[in-house]
Amino acid sequence: MNRPTFHVCIATGQNLANLIPALQLGARRVAILETPAMKASAQNLKTALAAHGIEVERHLFDDSTPERILTSADEIATTLGERALVFNVTGGHKLMTLALSEKMRLADELHLLYCETRHDRLDWLAPQAETEPLDNLLKLEDFLLTQGYRINRRGERDGYWAQDAQQRETLTQKLGDEADKLARFLGTLNRLADRCLSNEPAGPYQFEQELEFTPGGRNAEVLELAQRHGLLSWDGDTRLVFRNEAAARYFRGGWLEEYAWIKLRGLRPHDWSVNLESKTLNQTLNEYDALVAHRNRLLLIECKTTRFGRDGLKDASYIYKLAQLAQQTGGIMARSLLLSARPVSDEVRQRARDSQVDILAGEAIKTLPDYLRKWMNGQ
Repeated sequence: MNRPTFHVCIATGQNLANLIPALQLGARRVAILETPAMKASAQNLKTALAAHGIEVERHLFDDSTPERILTSADEIATTLGERALVFNVTGGHKLMTLALSEKMRLADELHLLYCETRHDRLDWLAPQAETEPLDNLLKLEDFLLTQGYRINRRGERDGYWAQDAQQRETLTQKLGDEADKLARFLGTLNRLADRCLSNEPAGPYQFEQELEFTPGGRNAEVLELAQRHGLLSWDGDTRLVFRNEAAARYFRGGWLEEYAWIKLRGLRPHDWSVNLESKTLNQTLNEYDALVAHRNRLLLIECKTTRFGRDGLKDASYIYKLAQLAQQTGGIMARSLLLSARPVSDEVRQRARDSQVDILAGEAIKTLPDYLRKWMNGQ
């Protein structure tokens, strides 16, 4: 069925349900109804729609009393109803939606829909009852703009960073696939790299570092492979020298982000980025190790190579902030995943479950592709 290109929706705290139908149905103009409490949300939605070249108009809706709700609904119907339109009833509170649905029936041609994001479909109530699946539409910028963020820096998936990451892919794969067996040594390299970088800005980087023991077996293999990739020099005993700042940052935790990048590159979700930054209008900065958009859902991946379990309050705060960041960035369509190179205690896991944060730690890191496939399939 051909649908009107003029849409009416109600600004809400979960505006993705307003954005998706407008994009899927090819809206050319959208009228956003906003209550006084939803002015900022309406502006965010307008920005996201305008980024797709959609014209936007905003209409104030007084919901202060039942009488004013009816009056406002009547005024909106009179102003907007003399044309064919799609009315998206997903937003707004019940009294507002009921009043508008009744009054908007006076429109010349009314197409009434509800965007059921949890079940990936559009539910049509008029002119006839039917459903249609949601297309795989939303990109990272759609999520961020709708939630009031702007992309400050896009991850360096291309250029020199990607070239370097590809060249040392064998090493990165080894670190991720054997993270549980290498846990203590990875912790040692992390500390040395942090020590190397910690003198800035007070003084120069201390690229030369001393191990407390002579590595052997699997640990020695890591150093030999890192040396072949030009990340460090190792004398075969306890002395090692990081090649440069980037090499030290790789061993301070960057390798885990590259591991996630390698797996994401292989699976090719709808949109994704590593090392992404966003800002709010008041310049609040958020940093993401990785963000993934697929089937109109968002996955925030946090990579951590330092140890959990030493400070219960700090661990709880970390998990809580991770859950909050996902919700702030993608609303109810977002989920967060903690990718930890070190083992995670039962207490941390319980806190994560309570906050709906998934965890892959230690040996489980290598199951990241399976996790991503299931998430991409909505499981």
